[in-house]
Amino acid sequence: MNANLIRSDSRALGVLLLGAVCLSFAPLFVKVLNPLGMGPTSIGFWRTFIGAMILFVWTIITRQKLLLPWSVMRWTIAAGFVFFLDLYCWHKSILYSGAGISTILANTQVFATAVLSFFVFKERIRPRFVIAAVTAIIGVILLIGVGSDVEFTTIYIKGTILGLLTGLAYAHYLIVLKLAGHERQSPVGGGSGFMCLMAWTSLSSAFFLGLTTLVDKSEAMLPPNLQALLYVALLALIVQAVGWWLISRSLPEIAASHSGLGLLLQPVLATFWGVIFFSEHFGQFQIIGAVVTLAAIYVGSVRKGGEADSSHKKRAADRQPPLK
Repeated sequence: MNANLIRSDSRALGVLLLGAVCLSFAPLFVKVLNPLGMGPTSIGFWRTFIGAMILFVWTIITRQKLLLPWSVMRWTIAAGFVFFLDLYCWHKSILYSGAGISTILANTQVFATAVLSFFVFKERIRPRFVIAAVTAIIGVILLIGVGSDVEFTTIYIKGTILGLLTGLAYAHYLIVLKLAGHERQSPVGGGSGFMCLMAWTSLSSAFFLGLTTLVDKSEAMLPPNLQALLYVALLALIVQAVGWWLISRSLPEIAASHSGLGLLLQPVLATFWGVIFFSEHFGQFQIIGAVVTLAAIYVGSVRKGGEADSSHKKRAADRQPPLK
């Protein structure tokens, strides 16, 4: 590997890590906004709605096509619906079980994604993946507090279940988004830009989240004050727009082993923020469970031997960013 390639990979890795840092603030914002009078679903609505507006402006500035053909649009609607389910479960899990636990549980999507990819795309499941999945199950059991002094209240149990459902929903989101990417690159896709695709997906999610908030009536739709509006706008900007853009820009340039390890910075930092800012407690066995789960997620997310595709840029469209 020559020096220029090493420098290029290092720069891309730096961009990826910065994106992971941005994403790690998502649960922090949710926990800050809730005491200000915003419910988990309305937070998701404003995150995706404002984020969509930012992405649309970004699309216009970069002179990409703003409209999508129906063959692509239908997939963005489907992706938006599944991402709505993801945020609906995750935001509640953050409030019920904590920022760290909910985020680590959500990242178990790696295993559900692989199983879905086997059925949808006929992608092979390797023995090392099965070992990683079994290890992750053991890690999750320890993480949620089995063998620790954790009080298994109804709310806490509900939060852990929602965290696991978040991973399942996000796995479906990635599969649908991948199908949308394939359609976008097809002759009937019209050469639509990926930024535009994500903007419409975010807007679709906002529609379902907003509709749920209005129907449920247990949450206020509008931010109750300027402070809440500022925080939710920062959530949309930092996580939904900038964080995603940084990761999507860097992923095609980085070996899969490096990107998989780099993206683990997000749940690690989310856990750290929960401990520092909200005094979230982790027992000894929970810490061991977190480490075991994260290690299993890493092993399950990279190819055999940690190699990437034969070229870093090969099938870059298939390597979608995590929109957490």
